[in-house]
Amino acid sequence: MVELAWWVIGWSIRGDPMETTTELRKTLSRRLLPLLSDLEDLVYRHGYLRVVTSAVATLGTIGLLGQVLGLAWLRTIFATAAACLFLTTALISFSGTRRLRDRLTQTEQLLHSYLPDLPQTDPVSIRRWKQETSIEENGDTWIRQEVAMAEAADRHLRYLTFTAICYSQNKLTNRDKRKVAYDFVHAMASAPGSGVRIPTTSRWSETERGCSRLTVYVHLGRAVEEGDVVTAEWHWPKHSAELMKEIRPEAFDILFTTTVAEFDFQVKFRNLKDDTALKVKPLPTTQVERSRDGQDTILRLSGTSPRRGDRFGFIADVRRPA
Repeated sequence: MVELAWWVIGWSIRGDPMETTTELRKTLSRRLLPLLSDLEDLVYRHGYLRVVTSAVATLGTIGLLGQVLGLAWLRTIFATAAACLFLTTALISFSGTRRLRDRLTQTEQLLHSYLPDLPQTDPVSIRRWKQETSIEENGDTWIRQEVAMAEAADRHLRYLTFTAICYSQNKLTNRDKRKVAYDFVHAMASAPGSGVRIPTTSRWSETERGCSRLTVYVHLGRAVEEGDVVTAEWHWPKHSAELMKEIRPEAFDILFTTTVAEFDFQVKFRNLKDDTALKVKPLPTTQVERSRDGQDTILRLSGTSPRRGDRFGFIADVRRPA
């Protein structure tokens, strides 16, 4: 009878494995999910490092006690618990960070889709727009932009849009994109010298030719005083590497989508020992001034009241004749 009973039990387990798996999954869910939920909440409220430090201190006390008392099983429990703790909290932190990043990305994309239609008038009028671009020998690019604005006190939400394009033939990886750094400061005309960092959102996209484009939205609020200045500092590693390695030419151009009274655009090629190697082809309606400052070559163009949608600039090429 005993052998028959065991045979019946074994047959029932083998005969319906799906039911057994379902019951096991339900049991694990009932036991583990509340624990993981509590641990996840703990990590979110106190931070990954604080939770791990506190837990390690507690487990360390247990491990030390096991060492003093000579209890091997206690030391084993410490090691196992510590490993499980690190793994679980790391997974929770990674999952939470990824989830928050995805939510932030979705929120920014939604915001950017509505931004152009928020004010029915211009985003903000510009009195003076100035940009200085410096290109190192290895292609690293530094950009400084200074924008002086006209008064906008009609209580509409106001913003500025800054766009930078990388004309590289190679697609930028996520790691390449994370290396691009920028900082924006807003100085009020009524309090010169008291600039403060202002909130920005950004998005990556591609041009019609498949080039990587970074658009940064600078959120100014509901009032802009006459003469307020926004200063931007950019650093884009290897932005012009293909140009400086004599692989292909590169376009340096600007295009305005709002009213601009005057603009000044300057590109400096640093430590360009052979100035004759740099060939410049201006775009239509563009006049480029060329000068030399030590080992640097400077190209400059300026103008007043440019038409919206018109592109100004030039194409630079340092390739030598074959």
